[in-house]
Amino acid sequence: MNRYFPLALLLLLCAALLFASPLWAQAVPTFVGVRTFLGAPYVTNLEKLDADFAVLGVPFDEGTWGQPGERYGPRDMREASQEYNHDLTEGFYYIDGDRTVLKGKRWADVGDIAIMPTVPAQTNDQVTAAVKTILAHKAFPIVIGGDHSITYPSLRAFNQPLTLIHIDAHLDTWNGAPGNLDHASWVLRAAQLPHVTKIIQIGMRGLANDPEAVGNARKLHTQIITAEELHRRGVAWVLSQIAPTGNIYVTFDVDSMDPTLAPGTGTLEPGGLSFAEIDDLLMSIPTKGKLVGLDIMEVNPLRDSSGRTAQTAIRLMVDMLGAAFH
Repeated sequence: MNRYFPLALLLLLCAALLFASPLWAQAVPTFVGVRTFLGAPYVTNLEKLDADFAVLGVPFDEGTWGQPGERYGPRDMREASQEYNHDLTEGFYYIDGDRTVLKGKRWADVGDIAIMPTVPAQTNDQVTAAVKTILAHKAFPIVIGGDHSITYPSLRAFNQPLTLIHIDAHLDTWNGAPGNLDHASWVLRAAQLPHVTKIIQIGMRGLANDPEAVGNARKLHTQIITAEELHRRGVAWVLSQIAPTGNIYVTFDVDSMDPTLAPGTGTLEPGGLSFAEIDDLLMSIPTKGKLVGLDIMEVNPLRDSSGRTAQTAIRLMVDMLGAAFH
């Protein structure tokens, strides 16, 4: 017998025990397996959905006026989410405070909408139908895009009064072409939905907006809190400006973050929010009402080879959901 055989056998046994470990740690390396969001079960039939959180990808960027590439956002976020891939029913553990959040919650990745290139109305109808089905199965919808026009068909799926909290560098209230829906004008459409009762816009800044966008937002009576105000007065002050409300839908454009933190987006603007600022903000929003939906928009991996934009967005999402669902 080879004298190294017992040693090799021992090493194989140790490896088997390691990978069979029930601990939170990843069961396999991040480069192994099919890329579902956080390693969640892949549900191909929405009618059979049985989960607390359902992640829906919308790889669409035909509504962008900036750099194209957001169609690859859902794929990039699934790839980046492998850093947190584990048995999701075990929840997410934080060394700070020795605490675990979202323990026992069931996740599902329901795949991507079947995009209809050059026919955005059909794509939007599919988004609305999918989110409606997710809600009908009592799951919390997490929509990952894609450009920001996607938020409108997502909101359209709800039938209860909503406060829309829009976190972005841009107001997205420019005048679009008649009948057009794009990532710069979707708020005008959202404001017309009868169940969207209030719109709060946070993080707008710098040279990224103009009198047309501001004038339209004022006509809609949206509540605007700029990034500069947040920097000067702090997150606690921002939260003091948000009145308690009922149901809350949060739409999070990653360009609200500073480009040093999130370069992977189509319309960069200096002076954005830091990780600490936006994390504190997102974790505190659920104290103002019931969080019923969330989307993450404008991830453009073509502008971020490091992948940090997508991974930061995912971390922020987990933090917010952990604060909302104790």
